[in-house]
Amino acid sequence: MKRYRWMFGVLISIIIVLAGFIIPITDGPSNEERVVIDYTLNLYSSAACFDTAGFTNNIDESTYGEVKDHNQFLPESSCTAVEFKSVLAPLWFAWFL
Repeated sequence: MKRYRWMFGVLISIIIVLAGFIIPITDGPSNEERVVIDYTLNLYSSAACFDTAGFTNNIDESTYGEVKDHNQFLPESSCTAVEFKSVLAPLWFAWFL
């Protein structure tokens, strides 16, 4: 039994690596991502897309989790929609890419 212990370890390692390529998870933005909200237009924008957003002066900073909970806010542009897009990906791709 002792001589096949290394083979058992290799087999378990291979199963774990293969499971990482098979198990799908949803990879997306965290609920703590910063967003800018325009209360006049009921739109939100990611921080990366804020420079091109045509917002009024009635803005505030919030988190994506709070915006997701309120259905009244929509993404300001396709740039914001792409920034906060969720993707179904294998476990290893979500962790390391």
